Amino acid sequence: MKGIAHVLPASRKQGGVALVVVLLLLLVVTLLGLAVMRTTILQERMAANSVARSGAFQVAEAVLREAEGIASSKPSLPPSGCVDGVCARPSPAGADPAWKAESFWQTGGGFRLAKADINEIRAKYVIEDYGKGDSSACTGSIDMSAPECDVDTQIYRITVRSKAPDGADVTLQSLYEVP
Repeated sequence: MKGIAHVLPASRKQGGVALVVVLLLLLVVTLLGLAVMRTTILQERMAANSVARSGAFQVAEAVLREAEGIASSKPSLPPSGCVDGVCARPSPAGADPAWKAESFWQTGGGFRLAKADINEIRAKYVIEDYGKGDSSACTGSIDMSAPECDVDTQIYRITVRSKAPDGADVTLQSLYEVP
């Protein structure tokens, strides 16, 4: 009898190589999955920040209207500084107003808290004397039907700052003219 040669099937010879290829593919798919999850988490954070900023902006805008309602009654102005949310003109002329300092909003140095507290967002505001001047209808218009100029018009600068619990911070300003 002649010796019979044992021939191994082809699948047994390549079994180790297939395992390595599958493990490499699994590693690539895992890395892609991690990259996608990282991007998704980043987008979720950006969306949450956008929602928080939008909420803080809407609260600030609502409080701006509240402050304009108070300004329309021509509140009495303090001789200097800020008292209960009403501020005198900065002295000397051209100096920065008190609300520009970060510590002003932290220490309660004269601002007023808004009545509304929406979604834990509370706004603070100041109504500042911006001087007297002509009404907006008197800016050199040649319109003969325009009302006469009123030099006793009081102008206020209203500054509102709202801060959401997660850190979104919005500051709005308006110039409000009261005849």
